[in-house]
Amino acid sequence: MILYIISGVIILGIAIYVIALYKGKIKDEDKDFIPDAVEDKVQDIKDDIKHRVDRVKEEIADVKDAAKNLVDQIDDVPKAAGKRRGRKAKK
Repeated sequence: MILYIISGVIILGIAIYVIALYKGKIKDEDKDFIPDAVEDKVQDIKDDIKHRVDRVKEEIADVKDAAKNLVDQIDDVPKAAGKRRGRKAKK
């Protein structure tokens, strides 16, 4: 019995959706049964994700450059810690 009720509700929902599409209450220019508002929202989300991925790639490149600088500066630390060169301090 409950199966009949659930399937009836699903069929009723589909019928209401199709009638709304037919009467023009839901806009669907390309006739693929997906409302244009939903397609636009999904496209906006895709664009946002693409932009974030590009920003993460840029940030990773910056971190890579900073790591190279760090390696170059680490090589200078033993030289700086060694014996002092140059003029002695005045007393």
